[in-house]
Amino acid sequence: MEYFENGHIKPIRPIKAFDASSIEAAFRYMQKGQHMGKIVISMRDEDGTVEVDTSALAKRLKKLELDSSASYLLIGGFGGLGHSVARHLVEHNARRLIFLSRKGGERPEDVDLVRELESMGCEVGIVKGSVVSADDVARAVKLAGPALKGILQLSMVLRDEAFPRMRLEDWEAAVAPKVRGTWLLHEAALAAGVDLDFFVLFSSLSGILGQPGQANYCAANTFLDAFVQYRINLGLPAAAVDIGVVGDIGAASLDKGLMKRVKQAKAQMVTELELLETISAAITINGTNTTGVITSNGSAPSGTAGFVEKRQFMIGVGTSIPLSHPENRAFFRKDRRLAIYHNATNLSSSQGDQGSSNADALQAFIAKVRSAGVAEEGGANAVLREDETAAFLSREIGRKLFTFLLRNIEDLDACLGVPLSQLGVDSLVGVEMRNWWRQAFGFDITVLELLGMGNLELLGKHAAEGLERVLG
Repeated sequence: MEYFENGHIKPIRPIKAFDASSIEAAFRYMQKGQHMGKIVISMRDEDGTVEVDTSALAKRLKKLELDSSASYLLIGGFGGLGHSVARHLVEHNARRLIFLSRKGGERPEDVDLVRELESMGCEVGIVKGSVVSADDVARAVKLAGPALKGILQLSMVLRDEAFPRMRLEDWEAAVAPKVRGTWLLHEAALAAGVDLDFFVLFSSLSGILGQPGQANYCAANTFLDAFVQYRINLGLPAAAVDIGVVGDIGAASLDKGLMKRVKQAKAQMVTELELLETISAAITINGTNTTGVITSNGSAPSGTAGFVEKRQFMIGVGTSIPLSHPENRAFFRKDRRLAIYHNATNLSSSQGDQGSSNADALQAFIAKVRSAGVAEEGGANAVLREDETAAFLSREIGRKLFTFLLRNIEDLDACLGVPLSQLGVDSLVGVEMRNWWRQAFGFDITVLELLGMGNLELLGKHAAEGLERVLG
């Protein structure tokens, strides 16, 4: 301290500061290895406010702000999804949560959740019971009290079996929590005379698209979707969220076999953030009128071409490659109701300059080359030896590299012949490019080979030669 006070020890200068919204940019800046001094992440302004730019998120989402004086009832909220949803509610001002759970929150992870919620200033009440029991539901609603403003129905039981072999008890085990349980919650809320702001039902895409081996679960979710329309026609709030496979939380994320099948099918998984954003939308959707529902005489609402239900959300209907791609094995790809989705993905693939469609364009090209080889011996080689092929691959490699370097894609054409070192490519970027290369092209390239190749044009020629060995 004496050395510091006498000026012998000084802070390292210069200091390059990035705010908390630009952490990735800070790492990219450091990767170049050309900076002097220190790189600092500044978490707060001088007045103490957090330096996080939320303007983009604020424009996209209506802010969820719950009533701190209200109670909110979660059914089956001690599952993996329920933990995340409960935290989300408390983060948005909920201060009293009631859980109705068969296990009563006795597991260690549930006890930890309760402690966490309480540390956030939330009062937690637990009713041990089943949603298919009228008495248990009545106890939960009573504990929530007249301040009950929202219900989230998350109950789920799986009894997967091929329909011809499915027993009645398997059917009832999966159907009862969603069908009877939801009806009991509806009746209990009416009997208690509570004025709900929302009644959100956790449904599944299986209720819309079907799922082999889950006829019971599909039927239960189809009921939930229909029940939303029933409540809305009564002038009561309701919304259903038809969820696909959630990849980072919940029971599905822990099933390695399921995760492998989803990836092989090129299906797109739902993230925790996407789920929570959708739940917020389901809670905050305005009004309880019936403008989105076909009237009793069968006529469609004005300005629509058919049935529209604005309070039924679907998330997870997506694939990592176009539905028309030969390697796409999503079970819903031949569902005629998704014809417009086929058109949308084809349009996206044709827009080669769009970053999100880059992988689609490259994979479609490789599939084309593979098909040429199957149709005619040596056909793949002929395609890969064309000058246009090397140029195309150079641009595709460049697009991916520019995403790693956080560079503007509009500068790509001018950089195709520029040495990679001048573009800011170092060993760390090389490792990322190598990992992508193996997945995209199906053969390996070392980091030294990649860095020593010279420029993007030479990398494109190298990729074409490698594909010729693999597919020729």
